[in-house]
Amino acid sequence: MDPEVEPAAPPSRLGTGAERHAMITAIVTAGLVLVGGVLIMIGFRPTGGAGLTVGLVTLAGAWFAWSRSLGKVRRRKKLLGETFPVEWEMVLQQDVAFFRALSEAEKLRFRNELKIFLGEKLITGVRTTIDTRTKVLVGASAVIPIFGFPQWEWDQINEVLVYPARFDQNFNLGDKGGGQNILGMVGTGAMNRIMILVKPDLIQGFKNAADKRNVGVHEFAHLVDKSDGVIDGLPAVGMSREATGPWVDLVRRKMQEISDRESDINTYALTNEAEFFSVVSEYFFERPDLMERKHPELFAMLQKVFRQDLGSRLQDIRREMSGGQKKFGRNSPCPCGSGKKFKKCCLDKM
Repeated sequence: MDPEVEPAAPPSRLGTGAERHAMITAIVTAGLVLVGGVLIMIGFRPTGGAGLTVGLVTLAGAWFAWSRSLGKVRRRKKLLGETFPVEWEMVLQQDVAFFRALSEAEKLRFRNELKIFLGEKLITGVRTTIDTRTKVLVGASAVIPIFGFPQWEWDQINEVLVYPARFDQNFNLGDKGGGQNILGMVGTGAMNRIMILVKPDLIQGFKNAADKRNVGVHEFAHLVDKSDGVIDGLPAVGMSREATGPWVDLVRRKMQEISDRESDINTYALTNEAEFFSVVSEYFFERPDLMERKHPELFAMLQKVFRQDLGSRLQDIRREMSGGQKKFGRNSPCPCGSGKKFKKCCLDKM
């Protein structure tokens, strides 16, 4: 067996909504170009070389429109056809308890989603390097909250900036004095479609899988919330209209409990309803077992919002969290799945 993780099959987000949408767009745009060419021929009735030129330009334009519309599908198929890097697999196995608790079929889909996100979005270091661990953890932060939405498209973001230290509202880093306490941010205005994450806090969020805190998941939960165009704590994508009223009532009650110091939910959730949603999303994915026990109504609602049945996987999640970070020794089974020892398989590649 090839000493690397095999490509996942069948690929997610192809042959489904995204591909059908791309095909419809290609047909419509190419058709409009052809119709435009025919109207020009009818209206101006070019003859000889002029008519041939119009015909050739029309056909070339239709082909270009068709090819451009299907370009995303072709690029995505290429991404999904590539072998999953063993170094990415090691990061998932070592740091991402959510991934380790998945079934084998679900792990294949998680890898596909990770390929797509990291293949289509920019991950840029600002005064820091983007190593494999950082890159994969950014991608995992994006995949976890949308794993219940197989057709999800991250249209709300183009680039993730990774900072080396916490920053303030003016984007000054921790070496500029006091006040630098921001761990992450979803950009607005000139920073629209950009997210900022602080590298040490991103890594710590996955290193400690039991502290109910994960800045990567927190910020991507904001973008799930933004799927209806506004970050307001009402994630319309996973919530029916009928559920909006009960959700608002539940949020108010839970915020009151926090205010009265009768809750273990992070007090940052009191900032506003949008921050409440992201804070409890961290809690939901980091400690679903604890949330189910202490906040059963909130847990049940978040399962519906994210369309993820964590309740059926609590035992597996608890086992993976209790084991801490997985270590790979020279004699450990190779993470690529070859069945060989790590030292006799992929260790040299690492």
